[in-house]
Amino acid sequence: MTKFSSFSLFFIIVGAYITPECFNMEIVGGREVSPHSRPFMASIQYDGNHICGGVLIHPQWVLTAAHCRTWFAKRQFSKVVLGAHSLSKNEASKQTFEIVKFIPFSRFTSDAVSNDIMLVKLHTAATLDKHVQLLYPSTKNDIRAGTKCQVTGWGATDPELLSLSDTLQEVTVTVISRKLCNSRSYYNHKPIITKGVICAGDAKGQKDSCQGDSGGPLLCKGAFYALVSGGHKCGKAKKPGIYTLLNQKYQAWIKSKLSPHRAN
Repeated sequence: MTKFSSFSLFFIIVGAYITPECFNMEIVGGREVSPHSRPFMASIQYDGNHICGGVLIHPQWVLTAAHCRTWFAKRQFSKVVLGAHSLSKNEASKQTFEIVKFIPFSRFTSDAVSNDIMLVKLHTAATLDKHVQLLYPSTKNDIRAGTKCQVTGWGATDPELLSLSDTLQEVTVTVISRKLCNSRSYYNHKPIITKGVICAGDAKGQKDSCQGDSGGPLLCKGAFYALVSGGHKCGKAKKPGIYTLLNQKYQAWIKSKLSPHRAN
């Protein structure tokens, strides 16, 4: 996987430390997964092109990164594809949905790095089967440094070419302590790695997420802990991927938005 892709002018506006190629992650140094072995994966597309990954957490709701919203100028050209392995092939397992609404976390614009999370509502509920399944966030609040985790997506596999992968890829990355990630040799507090995010990468910089991977899941010990958010370029040894940690704050927000008593 690679890291964030040329995703968002938004990030240039809110933080000059982030260049266009930083958001929209891809998988660098990973491998293709067995077809349909990650049935919770969603491809969020604009005008037929994959923009971000996402996770199906409810038959009618996908969880992704809030910065992805900047790419969807007109909702009528926006769709979510479930049940895909190849983006280009006409797979019988695919289910395609129009998007009813995007709901970014309320404080995203004021703190993009630590609140990079968004719900996407589908126009109708998905049909759950062996190719399309739900994945719920872990109930744990953090993940220990040194833990091996997997990140999955259709993002770029070459940090220089930055072209998307047609098939779903996955790579194993290692969680890095916030202290180290904030240190001068790493991000030097630009951005500040808060308790709401985690860093994960590879000591040699050869394994990473990148363009096209944003919004996809980080799974640790089989549990869904975080979403791909950003980083500096792709595959840089001391510039690991930054992930939004699905802590209690975000889980409470998700629950409130999915409540049947809420109109939105």
